[in-house]
Amino acid sequence: MMASVTHYSVLDVAPDATIDAIRAAYRRQARQLHPDVTATGDGGEAMARVNEAWRVLSNSSTRRAYDNALTPDPRTNWGARPTQFVAHEPNDTPQPPPQANRTRRMAWITGVQSQIARLSRLAGRSASQAMLVRSNRAPRQVYEAVVEQIIGELLQETESRVRAARAAGAAPLDLGVAATLIGLRSIADRLRRDATLGITAEVEMKAELIDRMWDILAHELTKQLTVALGGNPHVGHALSHR
Repeated sequence: MMASVTHYSVLDVAPDATIDAIRAAYRRQARQLHPDVTATGDGGEAMARVNEAWRVLSNSSTRRAYDNALTPDPRTNWGARPTQFVAHEPNDTPQPPPQANRTRRMAWITGVQSQIARLSRLAGRSASQAMLVRSNRAPRQVYEAVVEQIIGELLQETESRVRAARAAGAAPLDLGVAATLIGLRSIADRLRRDATLGITAEVEMKAELIDRMWDILAHELTKQLTVALGGNPHVGHALSHR
């Protein structure tokens, strides 16, 4: 007789459920047990049970072994499949939870964004210091605020910028730097377009910071790659001569 709490009961499906039904049940349970939805304290434990149920039942081999353990054949010690067992997709490797790919992608994006923030903050600090020494036209905190504004813009459209960096020939270890340079050019292009509405002292400062940050970060890459990425936008020079 089947145990009262089984992987099937965890997912709330019948023992002869198809793989599609099991997948749908898993997704439904995962949505209900998401930390942003559940208010119970055992959401983590419940989600772990649901993940384990999916791991076992999503693969025909592990599911067959599990079913045999639930319904042993009295004639042997090896067990037998339930009479209503339905053949499933042949797959010798347990399938990852349906949301796993999305979770891995989001974790990857977050990692790249952390790298972009770190690199651009270091470059922004160096660029600000050089500008303070040269002209000192604003307090340090003003430069820092503009750098943080630039960083906020650099953290947008991460996936598309990484794809563009790959297309330009950036190696995996260079994707963070290359994506940052692409982002700097994007901000520079926007500054040029907005310049028709007027150029403020803050816009000029932002433009010069972008040019200097580009040069600082470009030292990490080959000249061939920086050329493929479009080169320094020189937006500070362009705006100062309008």
